[in-house]
Amino acid sequence: MANLVLDRVVVEGAARRRLDEVSIDVDDGDFIGVIGGSGSGKTTLLRAVAGLDRVTSGHVRIGGSDMTRDEPRDRDVGMVFQAPALIGHLSARRNVSFPLEVRRHDADEIRNRVDAEARALHIERLLEREPSTLSHGEQQLVQIARALVRAPRLLLLDEPFASLDEHLRSRMRAEIALLQAGYGVTTLMATNDPADVMSLTTSLVVLDEGRVVQHGATSLVRESPATLTAAAATGSLSLIDMTVVADGTGYWLVREDPRGGEPVRIRVWSPAYRAHVGSVVTVAFRPEQLVVSPTGAIPAIVERRLPISRGGVRCSVAGASLMVTAEHAGGLTQGDAVRLRIDHLVAFDKLTDTAIA
Repeated sequence: MANLVLDRVVVEGAARRRLDEVSIDVDDGDFIGVIGGSGSGKTTLLRAVAGLDRVTSGHVRIGGSDMTRDEPRDRDVGMVFQAPALIGHLSARRNVSFPLEVRRHDADEIRNRVDAEARALHIERLLEREPSTLSHGEQQLVQIARALVRAPRLLLLDEPFASLDEHLRSRMRAEIALLQAGYGVTTLMATNDPADVMSLTTSLVVLDEGRVVQHGATSLVRESPATLTAAAATGSLSLIDMTVVADGTGYWLVREDPRGGEPVRIRVWSPAYRAHVGSVVTVAFRPEQLVVSPTGAIPAIVERRLPISRGGVRCSVAGASLMVTAEHAGGLTQGDAVRLRIDHLVAFDKLTDTAIA
């Protein structure tokens, strides 16, 4: 097992930098999520750590050693790709054992270690089958076993659940969580699914166009996102444009109802809003942070209940459609006038998408 340090890593692409001075520090045994949209640099970051993509400048240190120029085979890194990369003419057993065979381990040791990984992943029944007879999920499990059998210092997962249905994704998340905790292997997982990072990771790296926009504990990024991109990386959001105004008592977020209804006014306390007085900002809520409550201050109209989300209700708030939480959603019907309580919000500058407070 090992820690990982990326120090101002640059990876040049044909048209732009795929990684632009990326610096992160991963402790030994951590489970790190690397999240961002398409083209953000997630896969490139993993490939740079594995040595599959050449680093233009900067340093990659694994276990305290500078491995920026080392070959992939010398880095002791296991990587699981989005599309299963199994050797078609070899059985699942031979695919799993292949890294050990290349390193000329003893035959009995190879058999014992392959059997142990198969038991851990519950794939014993698959070992004698060829990859073409396995489902996509089964192939992914074989690929994970192959990455782990060599006991790597780092485990890299490149969107390992991307092609799986939700039921299998949930199962795979549970398997990975148990394995990572049991092995204690330092793990980086690239994904664009907030459910992956929220259910698995201890820390999070948010990438946008090859740059780190936030790096910290997963829970901290969720509660205090630095940018709108970081906010969206950790779960669903409802967004509403509001104007910052000031009076003798302080600062307010205000939105008029275009249909003539009651305006929305939210008191905010941070002096950071002073620079935004008179400007329109983007206000973001998590569904669980905006709650139907008789003591709420925000007027809303129920649009519809959302059966796929327990307690989920979509409401119209001054002409904006927001997803909110109701403890007793079954008693609400379309058109009901309700009040909403705010438990938390984050406002973002519309020009820069950076958090105000």
